[in-house]
Formats: sequence, structure tokens, C-alpha cells
Amino acid sequence: MKLAKPLSYLTLLLVLAPNLCFGQERPNILLIVADDMGYGDLSCYGSLQIQTPNLDSLAENGVRFTNGYVSSSVCSPSRAGLITGRSGSRFGYEHNLHLAQEHTQPEFIGIPLDEPLLSERLKTLGYRTGLVGKWHLGESVPEHHPNERGFDYFFGMLNGSHNYWPTLKKNRLLRNNQKLERIATPYLTDWFTLEAKSFIRDSAKEENPWFLFLSYNTPHSPMQAKEEDIAKYAHIKNEKRRIYCAMQHCMDANIGTIVDELKETGQLENTLIAFISDNGGSIEVSHAVNAPLRGGKGTFFEGGIRIPTIYHWPAALKPSIYEHPVTSLDLMATFVSAAGGTPPPPGKRQEREGREKKGRPIYDSVNLLPFLTGKTEGPPHETLFWRMALRGSAVRDGSWKLLRANNLLPRLFDLSVDVGESNNLIEKHPEIAERLLAKLNSWEATLERNPVVISTPNWSAYNRRLYERTYSLTQPKPEHEKDIWSLKANRN
Repeated sequence: MKLAKPLSYLTLLLVLAPNLCFGQERPNILLIVADDMGYGDLSCYGSLQIQTPNLDSLAENGVRFTNGYVSSSVCSPSRAGLITGRSGSRFGYEHNLHLAQEHTQPEFIGIPLDEPLLSERLKTLGYRTGLVGKWHLGESVPEHHPNERGFDYFFGMLNGSHNYWPTLKKNRLLRNNQKLERIATPYLTDWFTLEAKSFIRDSAKEENPWFLFLSYNTPHSPMQAKEEDIAKYAHIKNEKRRIYCAMQHCMDANIGTIVDELKETGQLENTLIAFISDNGGSIEVSHAVNAPLRGGKGTFFEGGIRIPTIYHWPAALKPSIYEHPVTSLDLMATFVSAAGGTPPPPGKRQEREGREKKGRPIYDSVNLLPFLTGKTEGPPHETLFWRMALRGSAVRDGSWKLLRANNLLPRLFDLSVDVGESNNLIEKHPEIAERLLAKLNSWEATLERNPVVISTPNWSAYNRRLYERTYSLTQPKPEHEKDIWSLKANRN
């Protein structure tokens, strides 16, 4: 049975967009997302091992955020949040999809079809839209395919991981709906970059602006890098860390060639580039470094949800460092606003055809442009929330953060003086913990669906291991010989 997909909101968007004006020059939009990248694994965010000159240049000449967050500490729900502008918890999307059971309806193993995506909004506003790289937002029904969700062009894989050395026999890469008949270049990160540059060149010939979601899978496992890049980090004795650094180096170099392409085609000045990671780095699998933050992928410690965030748009944004908390959820409202559209206002229930009043969606996305240009003062968000069923939840309000990991006692931190979350203040300030818990409970009461998929059946032991282990809060130096990434569980 073919699934009905509501499209009426697309025409409504045009009717309800009073500031939409195609006569003005609107920016091209390039969203670059790294996969499982550590907070401390860019040199502009403190790395002493990995030099990332191209991303450093974007940060130096753009806006570098020191409190950038994602909506989840694992890949798929984080991506669901950034592409909808709504926390995945609102529509039952809190876990990765790979452990969906047979009784789960296929249309729910992915972003629900009644959720408007960023790509659909920008396409409605006249943008040529493309996705290169990792999708990981549903493949169980044809309607989940990127070409059916607002992307004019797609090259990449529908699932969440891929070998970096693809072959025709063993690969899951598609160009739109077609399987590949040739391997254009041996290494996948290079290939994604070639496809991105081709999209940019072709789009430059078009009258309308473009939106490209360049969704790298690096430095996500499997840990595979080119020999010439590995050789640059031969001094690092830990093999996985050495390969990770090489993968980071390769991604940065590739981003540099994309910036060069924008310069050569005269598009850099009016291209809004946003760079983020989809969640914190994996300490266990890839030996990422999130220092000075505690924790990593899969946790609601800062190392799992705070990520490097860089915006670069020479025509509109002056170089600066922005310290108020922002989130990847803000990409939707910011991009739609830059494109001349009117995004749904955050925090209010929105009318949508086919939904009962109690199920009307609430958006979490804030247009950051007025804050970044100085037109609006104060923080874009008063409070940020996170939840993963059976794993835990967290809330940040100002500098205070309450963390509730399942089967463990809650913890309270003051991030203004303790970014490494080393000092649990819950006994000293129970009144603050109670206030934050009330906010968290109120937020959970607004969620529309229960979680559809639950991952990691052995969640209890795994969760305890992630939250109770010892994490290094300092950056490893290039000359370090000690294997400081072999972390031991802390049972204190």
C-alpha cells in the first residue's frame, strides 16, 4: 500500500512567508556534518595533535561557537533533529534504527512522513537541493528516500556506515535510485568531496541558489585511512588514534578544496557554510578526544552532546566567537530565514493538516541570524533538553545542568566553572536540581509520541560503563608516548 504523504504545508509555507522575496540575492547554503567527531579534535578547538587549517580558517573568518550542541548523543536521532528543527524525542525518534523489530511499522523506521524536512522547505523556496554522503534517516519504505524528501540530487548510502574503500561488488552507494557502475576514486571521503564539488559547479550555472548537505561519514568507524595520511601521524603509538587523526586530516584537506571551488566560481562571499559534528566523539571505538569535556558518544555528558560549531558567511556575518548556547536544531530556522522564508516560531504548537489539537507539533529551532548580527541580545535558548529512553535525560538551564543517567544517581553541574563535570553539586544545591527536574518533566509532557525504536538491549550494563568510566579531560600532546586513551572504569 502506497503511503500518503501530506504536501499541503509546502504551499502554505509560500502563503505564510511575508519576508519571502526572490528578487533579493539569497545565499547558497552548505551544511557540512562530520560523524562522531570529538569536540577537541580540531586545532581551533584546542587539539595539539591534529592540525585542521581549513576548518580553522572558516572559524577565524566566521563565527566559532563555544557552546554548540546537538539534540542527541547518537547519529540518527541527532540528524533527525537538525533536518526537522524538532527534537527527535517529540516524534518518537530517540535511538538509532538498526535494532527496529519486525513488529515496528516500516514507515516509522525513519523520520515520520508528516514531518517537513529542511530540504523540502528550501526546495519550496526555490533552492536546488542536494545530499552527498550519509542519510541514516530511513530506508524501510520508498517514501523515506532522500529524493522523496526534498533532495533533487542524492549520492551516498542510505544507512549509517560504509567501508571507506568501496568496490562495485561490496558497496551500498547510490546515485539517486541507481546503483553505481564504476568507482570514481578509491577513498570514500575523497569521492564525497568530488560529488560535492560537482554539485556546486553545476548549481553555479543555475539561476536559483542551492542547498547542499555534505554528510561525511568520517571519522566514524570502520577506522580506515589512506597510507599517506597515516604516515603523517606515525609518531602516535595507539593505532586507532593514529588512523583517526589521519581521517580528520583527510576531511579537513577535502573541505579546503571545496572552499577553493567556491572561491574559483565566485560563490564564497555569499555562501552560508555551517560545520558541525552529529554528536560527540566515540572514545571506545575510534579513540576520539572530547577534552576538556567529560564523556563521549552515547552519553549526556558534555562530551556526548557539545560539538564544534562554525558558521561562515562573509556577506553577512563578521568574524566572532559566540558563547551563548545554541543547537543544531537551529539550523532549520536559520537556513530558512536566510533563504527568505518564514520558519515556524519555536516553542509554540503549530497547525498541521491531519493532526489533532493535542498532537500539534512544537518546534525547537531558533533563527540565529539576529543574534549573530547583534540585532537581538541575550541567549537564543533559555533551556535545552535531551532524552534517550532507557538511557537517560538531561537539561541545561543557564550554566546549570542536571544529568539523569538510568540506574545511576542524578548529578548537578555548574558548567560556568566546571565544564569537565567533575564536581556533582546536587547535595549542595538540591533546590536547583528540583527546579531543573520540574522543567525536564514539563518538557517531557509536551512530547507527542513514545519512542518507536529502542537500541542496545543490554543498555543497563552498557550505560553504567559509559557513565562510570574515567575520561581524560586534557588534550594529548604530539610528543606523548603513553597510550592515554586506554581508559579504565572508575568505580568510585
